[in-house]
Order: sequence, then structure tokens, then C-alpha cells
Amino acid sequence: MTKNLGNARHTPAKAQQVSALGKVAPALFPLVVAALGYMIGRQFFGI
Repeated sequence: MTKNLGNARHTPAKAQQVSALGKVAPALFPLVVAALGYMIGRQFFGI
């Protein structure tokens, strides 16, 4: 459906409330993955 029939109702997007954790989580994700990889590597491979 590419034709615009003009009957769609425009609803303005609400401002989303993003918590501090929501802002920080993407930055911490690689750090968490690296820490888990390190701990698992130490446990199983004796690194």
C-alpha cells in the first residue's frame, strides 16, 4: 500500500520518559559482555 488515501489520523508522538538506566545501559552493554567473557574464560580455560 503506497497510495496515501488521506484518511490516516495524525497523532503527535508523546515525549518518552527515558530513565537514567535506559540512557546508560547501551554504553555499559559491551563492558558487561567483556566482563562475562573474562569470567567464563577464566573459569573454563584457566586464563
